[in-house]
Amino acid sequence: MIERGLTIKWSWHDSDVASIFVRASNGDFAGVAEPYISLDALAEAADRLKGFPKDLADTREITFGGSGDGSAGGFASLKFSCFDGAGHGRVELIFESKNEARVAKSHYDWFESATFCAHIEAAAVDEFVAGLRRLHSDKAGEARLAFLVAG
Repeated sequence: MIERGLTIKWSWHDSDVASIFVRASNGDFAGVAEPYISLDALAEAADRLKGFPKDLADTREITFGGSGDGSAGGFASLKFSCFDGAGHGRVELIFESKNEARVAKSHYDWFESATFCAHIEAAAVDEFVAGLRRLHSDKAGEARLAFLVAG
């Protein structure tokens, strides 16, 4: 079973493009993707998430890779929002994977997907932002977002 939370790691990179490994589980559902990204995508994601949430209506989304038919690699979407008047946070996750390693060559157009959500704390988002910045600069290690146990 995948550990509860979200983890992003470098898969590989060259001088033009990179691939990251994104996995998450809320304890009931899990998703994994290996999207292609620009070399600055992790720093841009950190910039977008910095200071979340500013207020109860604050919503931010980051995406990695391309979604649907015609895209290469995988896709991950992370949408951050507050779900109540007290400012408690959640992240809605969408994962798509082309699954090319496990299907016959004639079925490359087939992909798997997962959609689920998890509760988060603002302090955990701050730690995740710092992890994204380290991951961007070091091109090694991982960025992790802790999920709360719902209930």
